[in-house]
Amino acid sequence: MTVDERITIGLVACILAFGALTVAPVLLGKRVVEPFSELGILGPNMKLGDYPKDGVTSEPFNLYLYLGNHEGNVQYYQVIVKQGDQSQNVTEDTPLDAPLITFYEYSLINKQNSTIPISLAPIRSGINQRIVFELYRYNTESQGFEYNGNWLQLWMNVTDT
Repeated sequence: MTVDERITIGLVACILAFGALTVAPVLLGKRVVEPFSELGILGPNMKLGDYPKDGVTSEPFNLYLYLGNHEGNVQYYQVIVKQGDQSQNVTEDTPLDAPLITFYEYSLINKQNSTIPISLAPIRSGINQRIVFELYRYNTESQGFEYNGNWLQLWMNVTDT
C-alpha cells in the first residue's frame, strides 16, 4: 500500500467518524437540536382564520388552544389571556400590560401536543380590541411561571350587552 493510499484511507475514516458523531444523534433523536414550545389558536371549527370578528362583553365564545412541547423534557405551561387595545404593546420581551380575562394551565411531556377547547368572554367593549394569548413556562429554579416570548392575538370589535 502506497503512502497516498494510506492518507486517503485515513482521511475517509476521519470523515466517516466525524459524520457519524454529528449525524447519528440527530437521526436517533437523542438530543433536542433547538428546543421550542408551540402556541396556537384555532377558531370554533378547529381551523386557522375562522375566528370571531365581533363579540359582546360577558358573552362567551369558543376557540381551541393548541400547545406543543419540543423542549426535550416535561413542561408545565400557563397560557394567560388578556384584553387590550391597539394602543398597548406586547413583544417577545414584554407581556401585554392589560386586564386578565382568564388563564389555562397544562403539563406536556416532550414531543407531546394538545388541542384544548376553551371558552372566553371579552371583559370590556371597544373597537379593535385585542385578545392576547401569552405562553409562560414553569421554571423550577425560580419556582414560578416565566414569560417565554410566545404570544398570539385576535382582533375583535366588542359591544356592550
